[in-house]
Amino acid sequence: MDRYPEFDRHPGGLAEHGDETSLLEDHTRRIAGGSTGRRLGMSMPGAIAGAFLVTALALGAALSPNLAIRDETATRGGDAAAAGDLAGAGSGGGALLGQAGSTDDWAKVGDDFGKDGEPGSEPIKDEHPDGDAEPGDKPASDEPTDAPKDEPTPQPEAKVLGLELKLDGAKVVVDWTACEVDGFRAYKIIRSTNDAARWPMGTGDSLAGVVEDAGKTIFVDAKAPAGKKLWYKVVALAEREGTLAVVCTTQTKGITTKPAPTDPPATDGATIALEIGIVEGHPKLVWGECAVDFDYYKVVRSTDSTVTWPAGSNDVVVGVVGPDGNRKVYDGDAPAGKKLYYRVFCVRSSGEGYVVVGKSATKSVTTPSGEPKPEPYVLGFTVVQTADGVVLEWEACNSDGFAFYKVVRSMTNTKPNYPLNDGTEVIAAFEDHTKTRFVDTNVEPGQTWYYRVVSMGYWNGQKVTLGYTPVGSLTVQ
Repeated sequence: MDRYPEFDRHPGGLAEHGDETSLLEDHTRRIAGGSTGRRLGMSMPGAIAGAFLVTALALGAALSPNLAIRDETATRGGDAAAAGDLAGAGSGGGALLGQAGSTDDWAKVGDDFGKDGEPGSEPIKDEHPDGDAEPGDKPASDEPTDAPKDEPTPQPEAKVLGLELKLDGAKVVVDWTACEVDGFRAYKIIRSTNDAARWPMGTGDSLAGVVEDAGKTIFVDAKAPAGKKLWYKVVALAEREGTLAVVCTTQTKGITTKPAPTDPPATDGATIALEIGIVEGHPKLVWGECAVDFDYYKVVRSTDSTVTWPAGSNDVVVGVVGPDGNRKVYDGDAPAGKKLYYRVFCVRSSGEGYVVVGKSATKSVTTPSGEPKPEPYVLGFTVVQTADGVVLEWEACNSDGFAFYKVVRSMTNTKPNYPLNDGTEVIAAFEDHTKTRFVDTNVEPGQTWYYRVVSMGYWNGQKVTLGYTPVGSLTVQ
C-alpha cells in the first residue's frame, strides 16, 4: 500500500479522517478508456489534500475575516511545497489567495458557523474601542492638558548711582557711587560712541572694564580712543533667582578725550639730564635744560619701566614746568614702599596739539615705607529747613590731595556714610573744595532725614577719607 508522508507530518492526517477518505473515493472519476476495475490509486493524495485545504480555509474565514486576511499573508510567505499544494487546488485556490472572504462559498461557511452554540456565535471584541488608541492609552479628556504656568517674579527697579568723569592725561577716570546689595557679582563699565550706552551692550558700545569688588568705585580707562566724544555708563550685577540681574545703574555721561599728539624722535642735542633722590621720604627730581625751543617740561611717574607722554598705562603726570621755571619737582604724593620710574619730556605746541621735542632717560627710585595715612578731619556742619528746602552747609576741607565731596542721606540709617552703607544714597558731589553748601529739595513733609558730607582725596596713590561731618538730622515740616 502506498504511503503519503505529507499527511503523517501534520495533526489530523489520513489516520484521523477515515470517513472523509471514503467520501472522496466514492466520487473519484474512472480512468478514461472504459475499464471497470478499481479506481486509479495515484489520484487519491491530490484529491484528499484539496479537500482538506478548502475545508481549513473555509473554517478560518468563518471564525474571523481578519484572520483570513492574515492567513492569506502568511500563506503567501510559506515554503515552496505549501504554495504548490495551493496552486494544485485549481481556480478555487487562486480565488482564495487573491480575494479572501469575498466568494459565495465564504458566505455560506460563515452562516453555518454563526449559529448559536457553534464556533463564531459570539461577536469578536474590538481590542481598541477608542478607534486608533492603543491598549494602555489614557482616555481622551475635555480638560485642558497644559498646566497653568507660573508667572516670572518681577525684578525690582535698578537703583540709580552717581557718576563722575574726568581726564587724567589721555585716560578717562570713571568714578561712581557704590552699590550695596546682597549677591553682588560685578560692576560693568560700558564705553560708547553714542549717548545710548546700555547693558546688554548695543550699537557703538564696548566693555571698558569689569570690577568685582563692590567697594571699588573708580576705574581708569587707559584705552579710551583719543580725540573722541565718548559716553560712559556703569551697571552693577547681582544674582537673583539663579540669574544675573542689573540691580544698580548710573546715568549715561559724556566726555571728550584729548587728541593724540605726534611724538617724533627727540632731536640730537635735546637729551635732558635727570637726577633723582629721596628727600624727607619722597622723591625729588632735578634735570637739565632742553636745548631746543619748547613750551613745557612734563614730569611723568610710572609704576613700570615704560614711561611715556601723553601718559600711558600706569603713568601719572606729577609736574609741569615752564621754560623759565625751576627745573625741579618734589613728588610728595608718591606711594611709599614702591619702586617708581620717572622721565622728563619737553613739549612744544603745534597746530595738531603738543609734540615731544626732547626727553630724558628713564630713571628709577624706591621710596621708603610710608607712615600711616592721616586720620580724617571732622568738619563743621549745619542742617536747617528753609522755604527752598533742607539747607546743608559744612566746613571746607583744605587737606592736600583733596578730590571731591560726597553728600549722602538716609531715612533708615542714622549713620549714613561714604562709601555707601545700608539705606544710604548720594544726593550731590563736588570737586571744588570751596563748594560747601547744598539745598535738598527732594523732601516731603513728615519725612525724617539723616545727612552727612564726606571729603575724599588721594594719599600715596590711594583714595582715602580726608574728612567728614557729624550726622545732621531733620524732620521736614
